[in-house]
Amino acid sequence: MNRAVVLAIAARDLRVVARSRALVIPLVVVPAVLLLTPPLTLVIANSVPDSLAAELAPLFTRLPADLTARLPAEPAHAAVVLLLIYVFAPLYLLVPVMVASMTAADSVVGERQRRTLEGLLHGPTTDGELLFGKVLMPWIMAVVVAVMGAVAYGAVANLVLAQYGLPASFPNRVWAVLVVWVSPAAAAFGVGLIVVLSARVKTFHEASQVAGIVVLPIVGLVVAQAAGLLLFDVALLSLLGCLLWLLTLLLLRVAGRNFRRDRLLTRD
Repeated sequence: MNRAVVLAIAARDLRVVARSRALVIPLVVVPAVLLLTPPLTLVIANSVPDSLAAELAPLFTRLPADLTARLPAEPAHAAVVLLLIYVFAPLYLLVPVMVASMTAADSVVGERQRRTLEGLLHGPTTDGELLFGKVLMPWIMAVVVAVMGAVAYGAVANLVLAQYGLPASFPNRVWAVLVVWVSPAAAAFGVGLIVVLSARVKTFHEASQVAGIVVLPIVGLVVAQAAGLLLFDVALLSLLGCLLWLLTLLLLRVAGRNFRRDRLLTRD
């Protein structure tokens, strides 16, 4: 496989995305809203009502003893820490999945819809080089946006903690594993899913809508954690990352069999 060709395809796709205001604006605005709105609501509220601590009671009862010992004694303050470090953590995974899905959908399905893909398909590239070139750009963009989002979230979260008289808690081990291990896996999974779907959908919007199904398990993680059914600790996140990487490898194997230029050219 020619790495220069793969990088050239990825760089070309990056330029296409950068010129598309309709794509760039959502890639900036939506992650900012997803990541910054939850902690900012705690700032605007200026206090955490006791009812919130009561709603998190099932989670409190299932916390490991060492974690409980590190939480503030005041229930409202403990609720703030739990929200910022643990409960809001699954929402972060929406960012790499969304960015990867949108950019991959535009890179493959969108280009085919605009009929700008034929030049690459008729060029001197192998199917494997074309596949990896189309996968690389969305994955890198998703990881970069996710890392930037994590930095912004951590800064705002530390400000929230300071407002309640609590010490800064970002960065921490939970979010380090989330950003370094799980987030890239979630981005790769989103890209792999779109590439597999590219052989079955006709338009960019169809690909985006189908990929939106991935959001449902993430919402389920938020609900399950708030209900105390699980906790986003280092062990669970490490396992989740392994699962996502495994699913990604399976998706890319399927994509490798179906991502052929004859199918992409004849698909209407």
